[in-house]
Amino acid sequence: MYLKRLLNAALCSLLTTSVLAFTPTAAQINQFQNLPKAQQEALAKQYGIDLSSMNLPSNTAGGLPQQAPMVESTMNASDKHLVVGEKDQGMTGTKELKKFGYDVLQGDTQGFTVVDNLPVPLDYQMGPGDSVSVQTFGKTSANYELTIDRDGHLNIPDLGPISAAGQTFAQLSDQISRVFKQKVIGVDVSIAMGSMRTMQVYIVGEVQQPGSFNVNALTTITQALVATGGVKETGSLRHIQLKRKGKVVREFDLYDLLLKGDTANDVRLSAGDTLFVPALHSTIELAGEVQRPAIYELKSTTSLDQLLAISGGATPQAYLSKVSVRRVTAEGVKQFTIDLTKAEGRRFGVRAGDQVQLFKASSSLRGAVAVRGDVVRQGAMAYQTGMRISDVIGSIEDDLKPSADLTYALLIREYNQDKDIEVYQFNLSNALQYKDSRDNLLLQERDQIFVFSNGLDMTYWNSYAKPKEKIASRGDLSDKEYVDTETGALIQQVSTTELDTAQVDDISSLARNRQANREALLQPIIERLLEQSSLGAPAALIEISGAVKFPGTYPLAKNGDLPSLIAAAGGLTEDAYLRSAELTRREKVSNYGRTVNRQIGFSLRDAISGKYPIALRAQDNIMIRTQPGYQKDLVVELQGEVVFPGKYSFQRGETLKDVIERAGGFTSFAYPEGAVLSRERLKRQEKERIDFLTAQLKQEISAMSLRRQNTSASTPEQALAIVNQLDQAEPVGRLVIDVKQAMTGDKQANVLLEKGDKLFIPALNPVVSVVGEVQFASHHTFDSHLAVDDYLEAAGGLKRQADSERVYVIKANGSVELPNNSFWFSRNDKSLSPGDTIIVPINTDYMDSLSTLSTATQILYQLGVAWSAVKD
Repeated sequence: MYLKRLLNAALCSLLTTSVLAFTPTAAQINQFQNLPKAQQEALAKQYGIDLSSMNLPSNTAGGLPQQAPMVESTMNASDKHLVVGEKDQGMTGTKELKKFGYDVLQGDTQGFTVVDNLPVPLDYQMGPGDSVSVQTFGKTSANYELTIDRDGHLNIPDLGPISAAGQTFAQLSDQISRVFKQKVIGVDVSIAMGSMRTMQVYIVGEVQQPGSFNVNALTTITQALVATGGVKETGSLRHIQLKRKGKVVREFDLYDLLLKGDTANDVRLSAGDTLFVPALHSTIELAGEVQRPAIYELKSTTSLDQLLAISGGATPQAYLSKVSVRRVTAEGVKQFTIDLTKAEGRRFGVRAGDQVQLFKASSSLRGAVAVRGDVVRQGAMAYQTGMRISDVIGSIEDDLKPSADLTYALLIREYNQDKDIEVYQFNLSNALQYKDSRDNLLLQERDQIFVFSNGLDMTYWNSYAKPKEKIASRGDLSDKEYVDTETGALIQQVSTTELDTAQVDDISSLARNRQANREALLQPIIERLLEQSSLGAPAALIEISGAVKFPGTYPLAKNGDLPSLIAAAGGLTEDAYLRSAELTRREKVSNYGRTVNRQIGFSLRDAISGKYPIALRAQDNIMIRTQPGYQKDLVVELQGEVVFPGKYSFQRGETLKDVIERAGGFTSFAYPEGAVLSRERLKRQEKERIDFLTAQLKQEISAMSLRRQNTSASTPEQALAIVNQLDQAEPVGRLVIDVKQAMTGDKQANVLLEKGDKLFIPALNPVVSVVGEVQFASHHTFDSHLAVDDYLEAAGGLKRQADSERVYVIKANGSVELPNNSFWFSRNDKSLSPGDTIIVPINTDYMDSLSTLSTATQILYQLGVAWSAVKD
């Protein structure tokens, strides 16, 4: 308590003796600094002391560090007006309203210093303290720096004094020139302004730093306000007073400068002037769709029209028919709704404290129709009674993009107050070419037209310049040889003349672009139809699948039928079956609402021609069948020793024998027993099995890594690295065949051809290969008198880790022969053939035996050590 009383006494002394420049003792300041910051601020606020002006020294005992003095903003929370959720003010939105104009004069407080190098205007009024620089040249040359004394005279050496105070700089210059010309013969004079006088003015009122300032004689009202740091937000910008000798000589309205650029009242100050900024009395809040939403100061009676002019006017999106004005009165808050489109509303007078808000106009389409999609000019167009499609889209050449789809377009119409829509489909080409056709629909207000794209890349087709050609290098044009990874055939490529274009069965980029455009435009329509569906009123959607270009879900048009639905799906594909199609429809079968799907078969040809039309309903499903057995691009490639190798087209049902005979049969060097047939379907199956095996092995390795004891010689990481190599294995899809038997007409051996087959007939190669765990893997000349064991001995015999019980032979045609129950293949088995390969696998138990032997050795060693310890 004693410390608090002592501090209170020190602060009171500091306050009451501030005029006498009282300085508190170091002990008092130290005690004050040791208080918490909140208590320091409370005491300073209680006695009106500015902490930044106390110039407290810094200490290391937890006191406040000394800071450079700065002017703090006096705006507090009560001065800020937020639009966000202030129910008492009635404003809506999220933007903070600021008081208009105060940021223009904001700045750091500063005192004026004498500046001598400023250009002096000719109407500058001279006074005591101003100096003039006079230079004479001619008969005599001299420089004079003459200062006007306090009596207003200018003493010229050898010529005497002249009266100078009260004259402008131009008048004084003329007077000095005349004096020299009259009294000194043959002398010319040059006169310039020297240093200007300084004067003291007072700036008081609602400014950031009131007080007295030394300013030069050119200082204006606005410059003086900037020197004080600007006007507080509690001060008035429209009633700034310039007082001279106790009387108001000029009233300055800063809005004239800010809004009109008018500086007529921004006059220069004189010595002893007082610039007074009174408190702010009347403000009004203006928010919403105006150019400058802010809090404005009212000067006199102001109408709504004048207030909007101050704010820069309303935005084009403003709804002027209903302007909100809230006013606080003695009876409570009153709400006014003003129509600014009328003269009476524009004359409505606003008062201090009113809150005015202009709302945004509705963005809904009125008195117009809109067009979207692949048109030259998207957007709205004024609606007129009797308008049709051809009135909105005048011509194909002028109003549509070259990529516009002329066969399929939609008209979306809102038909009730709930904004529910219905869809109309039309042929855009017919609507524009035949004005009286049923496709040239009659429009209503707020209709929207959707024009789809046909997917064409018009940047290429509209450019008639020659496309850039890729010049092949010399090496690319030379003859090449490569091994076909699927059949193993050595293919000799004469030259790179094959066109590098997309495959026939691939989806073209044009179709993809067309599909993407349809999805983008149809998505919001379908979502809106789904949203407006209800019990008893299913969404007006229909699905079409099968042999159409773009199967999927489409809006069911009010004027739609099966031909228009097929047109919406891009039309039929070339494999469409016209004799029959199927319609699936959901129907109720009882009073309890149970529904079933009923299938209805019909002739597609008759439905399209109109002979037996099909009435479509919402949620129907149309299935367009494909032609039975239809396949396209059936090609087989013959390689190797046939008379005419190459790619051959075939019909479904043709066999190996048929295509070989068409290719001229075998050459004299052919070895049919080693024929290789690679099939795409088998490649896909192999890929699936490899992926399955890879996943299974990884799962087993993961389980092995979780076991406490791992007897494997390799780590799980090494095993995973080996398994990962399976991902790089390319499937071959080889089918084991007997071509010689097939050529005899054997139905079992003469397999049917499939799309993408490759048949390789190798030349006779009388070689038998031995690979695997032998001393020297090698190739040997075929000898019909030798058996498997003979070839193994010729390869140096088996290695220690070889698995002699699992030796097998891969025949030249891809089949595999396994050994019989004897140790080796007996000579009575089927003999080897040219091109066969003998495989000697590794004994997988060999490494486990080594591990067991190593473990046993360690156990015996440890037992020996233990026995020695016991024995000793």
